[in-house]
Parts: sequence; structure tokens; C-alpha cells
Amino acid sequence: MAVPAEADLVFNIVWTGEAFTYLRYFTESLLAQSTSQFRFVANGCPASAIEMMGEFGARHPGRIDILDLEHEVTVAHGVALDETRALRDDGGHFCFIDPDIKAKGPFVAELTAALVDHAAVTSGKEVWTDDSVIPENHPGVAGEYFFDRKGFVFGSPHLAIYDRVALDEVRERWGVKIGSAGPELSDEAKAQLVSMGHEYIVYDAGKIVNALLQANGHRVEHRELPQLVHIGGLSHFLDPTGYREDADGRRVPDWTLYPNMGDRHTVSRHAAQTLRSFCDGDPVPTVPEGVTPSMAAKLDLVGDEVSDLMGRYLEVVSPRSDTAAPAEATPGMARRILRRLRS
Repeated sequence: MAVPAEADLVFNIVWTGEAFTYLRYFTESLLAQSTSQFRFVANGCPASAIEMMGEFGARHPGRIDILDLEHEVTVAHGVALDETRALRDDGGHFCFIDPDIKAKGPFVAELTAALVDHAAVTSGKEVWTDDSVIPENHPGVAGEYFFDRKGFVFGSPHLAIYDRVALDEVRERWGVKIGSAGPELSDEAKAQLVSMGHEYIVYDAGKIVNALLQANGHRVEHRELPQLVHIGGLSHFLDPTGYREDADGRRVPDWTLYPNMGDRHTVSRHAAQTLRSFCDGDPVPTVPEGVTPSMAAKLDLVGDEVSDLMGRYLEVVSPRSDTAAPAEATPGMARRILRRLRS
């Protein structure tokens, strides 16, 4: 298979609600560390958020496309990607990346190198989780699980590059899409998954497509890159579509009710608080007392990565004066911003 030129790829980023207000700084890092193009897919976003996307795109001429799916309510991530794929033809590959992934260095070439002999490559392990293997007797393939216990690659729904011809083959042969979740599958598709030893009640976005790509004789690879940092769940925490109120009256995602989501909640909450502090000019939060050493390390990591991100791009994306901002904040500017916000 042909390896695409980096500049020819279009990474779709699905935005929900008003999360773009905060997470656009992550996109700035992706732009700085690649020559690819990006499409902002508005999924239940208000007009104010779409207008902000347009202003952001105007600073990056030729690299940002905006697609409003015109949904009054947010649809599932995989469904939004399938709609986007149907509405836009980006050539030989279909790509997407989550909005809370930060790039610390060039990343695209290392991923596309896998496309020489693979139909898809994925990446994007979340900071909050330590294990990407499906637990024994688990009923579903959640987003954070990229492998089964025998090493089969289910891949990631957070960052993916697909050979479009192979993806079309799966759609035509099995009648599935990226957003296919399981219950709606044809009997033939279900039987194929069973024969492969991958029978589950529900599958996250991309998992079924990735499994059936391999049933069609293609290969799928998952690669983790140290220059990518994926917080995980940050969009949902900043502007949750399904939410409850916590003890302080703040909206938090309804998935925080589930005990197995405790680590995700703790990490995404700390990252969100750090991000908001920079945007609002408040002191950044510290790691709370009483957490385990493992969790403290995760919180230190996301705090440092978000602080570094904002130190580099806060003045670029949201300049505090009428002076034109540089393409990337200088290290000196980063240090000044950090000193101001940590004081």
C-alpha cells in the first residue's frame, strides 16, 4: 500500500458543545508538529463555537476546514465520523484524532510508515489508564482497550489513519461503519466476529471495523508515540453532554457515576481545572492529598503537559494585546506566562 504524503492527510477532529473554547490549544500543537490538514467537525456545537472555529482557521489558511453536521443534539463520536466520511472525500485515506491529544514533536510520519503493509494504524493511549488489554470475561470492548488477551489488535478510536479502499471493502462486505456498536450488526457479521473469538455485547467506535478489516485479510497496527500525550475524556469533562452535578454544583460527566471510571474522572478533572486556570488567569491547581503514588504521577504529568501547552500557545491563540502573535510562543514567553499564572 502507498504511504501518503503528510500534507495530503486530513485529520478530522469532532468537537462537541463548547469544548473548542478550551481544547483549541491542543490543536495548535498538532498544527505546529505536522504539515497535515485538519477538519473541525461540529457535532452539536452552538453558533458561537463554530464562529470561534472560523476565527481559528483564518490564522491557518489552507489547513483548516470546518464541517457543521447541523445536529441540534450531540451524536455518538463514531456516528459523527461516519457522517463526515460520507460528506467529504479526502482521497486515499480517512483520518481522525481526538481533540485532547497534544503533540510534542512530529508524529505523522511514524504513523504513516505502518501503512506500507497495514490497512490502518491507530494510536492515542489515554494518560489515565495503565492497561490497554481487555480484561478477562469483560462484556465489551471499551475505547481504552486496544488488544485482546491473545494480542489481537482492536486498535484505538482516538487517533487513526485508514486506507480508504480497505475501509470501503469492509462497509460493502459486512455492512458496518466506524460507529457500529454491535447490536445492529447483521447475522453474518456477528457470526464472523464469533468465529474470530471476538463476541462482545458492545464495541466502541472503530473496534468492529478494525476486527473485520482483519477478517478481510488486511492488517491493523497500533503504535504508541512518546511525542503524543492523550489526556482522555477531557472534552466530556469540559462540556459534558450527559451530566450530573457534583457537590459543588458543577456539571460533571454522568460516566463518573461508574466505579471503574474513577481514574478517568480524577485525571480529566485535574487537567480541566488546570486548563481553565490558564484561560481564566487563575493559579494552577496542585495535586490533591490522599491520592495513590501512581495517580499522583499521572496528575503531575497532565499538570506539566497542560502547563507546557498553555505556556507555548496561550498567547498565540488568545493574545492579551493587539500585537500580532508569533507562530509559536518562545520559551521565554512560556516561562513568563507560567510565572504569572503560578503566582
